[in-house]
Amino acid sequence: MKKGKLIGFAAMVAAAAAVIAFSGSFHTRLNKSEKEKNVQEAVAEVEPEKEKQADIVIIGAGGAGMTAAVEAVQKGATNLVVLEKMPITGGNTVRATGGLNAAETPYQAAEGIEDSIELFVEDTMKGGKNLNDPELVQVMAEQSGEAVAWVNEIGGDLSVVGQFGGASVKRIHRPSDTSAVGPMLVKALNAKLKELEVPVFLETEAVHILLDEKGAVQGVQAVTKGGEPYTISCKAVILATGGFGANSEMVVRYKKELDGFFTTNHLGATGDGIAMMEELKAGFADMDQIQTHPTVNPDTTTMYTEGVRGNGAILVNQTGHRFVNELETRDIVSEAILNQEGGTCFIVFDQSVRESLSAIESYIEKGIITQGNTPEELAEAIGVDKDQLKKTLEQYAVFQSEGIDAEFGRESMEVPMNKPPYYAGLCAPAVHHTMGGVKIDTDSQVLKEDGSKIPGLFAAGEVVGGVHGANRLGGNAVTDIVVFGRLAGSRAYDYVMEDGGFTEATMNLAQEEEAVEPEVKGNYKDGTYTGTGKGNNGDITVEVLVESGSVTAVNLTDHAETPGIYEAAEKAVIASVIKTQTVSVDGVSGATRTSDGIKEAIAAALEKAK
Repeated sequence: MKKGKLIGFAAMVAAAAAVIAFSGSFHTRLNKSEKEKNVQEAVAEVEPEKEKQADIVIIGAGGAGMTAAVEAVQKGATNLVVLEKMPITGGNTVRATGGLNAAETPYQAAEGIEDSIELFVEDTMKGGKNLNDPELVQVMAEQSGEAVAWVNEIGGDLSVVGQFGGASVKRIHRPSDTSAVGPMLVKALNAKLKELEVPVFLETEAVHILLDEKGAVQGVQAVTKGGEPYTISCKAVILATGGFGANSEMVVRYKKELDGFFTTNHLGATGDGIAMMEELKAGFADMDQIQTHPTVNPDTTTMYTEGVRGNGAILVNQTGHRFVNELETRDIVSEAILNQEGGTCFIVFDQSVRESLSAIESYIEKGIITQGNTPEELAEAIGVDKDQLKKTLEQYAVFQSEGIDAEFGRESMEVPMNKPPYYAGLCAPAVHHTMGGVKIDTDSQVLKEDGSKIPGLFAAGEVVGGVHGANRLGGNAVTDIVVFGRLAGSRAYDYVMEDGGFTEATMNLAQEEEAVEPEVKGNYKDGTYTGTGKGNNGDITVEVLVESGSVTAVNLTDHAETPGIYEAAEKAVIASVIKTQTVSVDGVSGATRTSDGIKEAIAAALEKAK
């Protein structure tokens, strides 16, 4: 195998690096930490032993990286590995409290919520001040419904729909017990990784991505927990390292006014992927667009989910007055809080809001919520004018009953906020999400500064720029990581299969897919037949070729299915139909409706061939 160039790394270190095997045997041990048990019990940490190559290396085991790994394996990948520099998986995803924004879902329909892909796009572009890449936003919105279905199919729980800031309608999908979305998703992904036997190397930091003489991906330079460098030869890399919200120097480099801000990010969100992309002369977008989350406890950096405000809570300043529409976008609410005395405020809610959202219990357990049996008692406890807070709550109850917020134009007022006891938590904005990052196309492939592709390099999650523009809407981050994580996993798999891969298993699989043969004899009339079925986005039309009584080929001739999703269904369903000569075959997880549409279309065609 030819040596690639080790970008920006000393030659002596390169010479000492060892190539690690990921397709051979592994030493596996479960992470048993009680503190992390709820979301970490399913993931296995593995340690490399022998020298060999991988087809796909995924850098980062947050939500996007784990999603990419699961999708790639579901599609057929047989030799991939995940590198994670932290001692646990999850990244910032495990801290996500809200949910996943999705349009045109069965859960919305069940509640009579009228939403559309177009409205989702419109809200996202408006929230991002139109700095977003509209093509990426379109992909995210179109595939959001399938993202919900996919999460639920792998063992997750997204079935309750709520209202979040910046959304025109109820769009955010949350767990049925209204708990935080992040731990649920990470637990489901960890369990799926274990089920699929995906190797995850914890405390292993990727430091450089290697390119060959043609500029295509050839490997990854990594460092073990003990500081030993080694190289993984591979055909494709998926960059899912997250943002840089925990790197104060990098934050200030791009946005000086955030100097001194605390952060909601986990310790590993230090922009490692940005540094690796700079070495490769990748293109970047919106690097100075850094979002602050408005409602964060300044003492513990605990983030109060937007669901608290979405379910009815209000914000009051040190004098007990409301000062903003609580459901405005995060940038607007953050700025409004910073303009108040001390740059802080209180999030205030009643017992009805508490009962509606189980995530609130964790705030109470942490001791960051103050309780009072009356508005006056609460006001005294938090040092706010008691007469004014009582007046504010009474006025809000009137607005809620009339359905019109005459002060700030808030449209969604779920409850009158008059059921005791009453609660309050101190809030201040904190660095939350870095919207800027590496440029990608709609296939999640990384682009250079000149707009050309870096062959074999894909990216997903917060390391990517362009999706959220100047401001990310609450609920869009989880949509982002699932949609583009799946796309990256799918496209990386396609790239490896087209290239042939490194391993014998991959090369054999590629050969099998090139020539699918019937395993049983069909009983149809020879000829070419067409049929139509109902897919996810409309009608699917197929052309079925019958030779010597058997189905030998099926082609999709017309459809509107979502790129990055339909291909897996197309490949798997058609191959199964040809092998079995029947449409009674399994569909593809995450592309159920597309699978059903293809089977329905083939069945309609074969009716003519009887």
